[in-house]
Amino acid sequence: GGRRKGTKFPMDPHPECTVVCPTCHEAFTVAGPAPDELPVSWDYDCEVCCRPMWLDFHEEDGEVHAQAREAD
Repeated sequence: GGRRKGTKFPMDPHPECTVVCPTCHEAFTVAGPAPDELPVSWDYDCEVCCRPMWLDFHEEDGEVHAQAREAD
C-alpha cells in the first residue's frame, strides 16, 4: 500500500513479514496475521528447504514482526 503518511495506524490487515529459516538460514516473506490476532504462533514449513518451523508473530511499535524458530 502506498498510503503511509507518518501514522502507523491502521495497521495493514495482513502485513508482509520477513523471516529467516532456522534450518537453511534463507530469508523469505510471509503474509502475517491480522493485528487483532497477535500475539500468535504458526506451524509453518520453510518456503526454501521445506523444513518445519514455528513462526512467532508479535506487535512492536505499531508494526507486526515475525521470528522463526525450529520445530521441536
